[in-house]
Amino acid sequence: FSAHFFRHEEMPDVGFAPDADFPIIYAEKGIIDADLSYRPPKSAEAEGLALASFQAGRRYNMVPDAAEAVVERAGRTEELLGLYEQFCWERGVKGSMRQSEGAVVFQLEGVSAHGAEPERGKNAGVYLAQFLASLPLDGRSRPFVQFVASAFFGDARGRRLGLAYRDEQSGDLTVNVGVLSYDRRHGGTIGLNIRYPVTADGDAIRRTLAGAAAEHGFALSRFSDTKPHYIDPSHELVRTLQRVYEEQTGEPARLLAIGGGTYARALTAGVAFGALFPGRPDVAHQKDEYIEIDDLVKATAIYAQAIYELAK
Repeated sequence: FSAHFFRHEEMPDVGFAPDADFPIIYAEKGIIDADLSYRPPKSAEAEGLALASFQAGRRYNMVPDAAEAVVERAGRTEELLGLYEQFCWERGVKGSMRQSEGAVVFQLEGVSAHGAEPERGKNAGVYLAQFLASLPLDGRSRPFVQFVASAFFGDARGRRLGLAYRDEQSGDLTVNVGVLSYDRRHGGTIGLNIRYPVTADGDAIRRTLAGAAAEHGFALSRFSDTKPHYIDPSHELVRTLQRVYEEQTGEPARLLAIGGGTYARALTAGVAFGALFPGRPDVAHQKDEYIEIDDLVKATAIYAQAIYELAK
């Protein structure tokens, strides 16, 4: 939409988007969606348990709260059940195991969270991969689950991939494993959502990610990069909105950095400015979304004065 708009209209000198939180969001991390693809080697050993399928997650920007794996050639299942129950108990997640058509089905329940803050959740797919990596899987499926477990379990900052970027403006890079899929015939895909600091380089991240994937038999098959957005705190837009917010509320207008993205990115000089006040529950995009009437009136007064001051 923004690309089409600016082919026909001028870029505004300044602007704000009521698309997030008060006081002022002046930095938004870059957002990368990437796929790492795995194809089983033709010469892989066939001995051991066979992972028939694995599935977790549907959206790159959400932490998967459910995962399922089907394992064949399991033999005696009593020992597997004991190992799985012990694993789930030690890590504080819920899991179940059942037999189906000669195979064993593992299911795991995690905790969902937004992909910009993956540490707030428990990634069901990564937890289940961690368990599967402890089993004697055959040579086709073992590399897939071992890479997921070794690269992502307990690490939402990309340290093991060589992506531990951070800066003072916007904080740490984060990595969310949003989608995991595998089937025995075609191989598997790891779908990543990466939020990177405003001073980091998306091209360098792509090269590093591709190299780390190749070391484990994976290929970087898709890479989409939305660049970071940052406005200097001394910019007239920021200083004007700070003054207006403080005059209207009597509270300090702190500058915020987020891992999410707002429509302010469409502007050369734009920030996200409200409309959620500090301390209020964030119900955006949820059922029965609402705003307190007092907050609506207060935000209207802030926006009216802000527009007046910026237009003078």
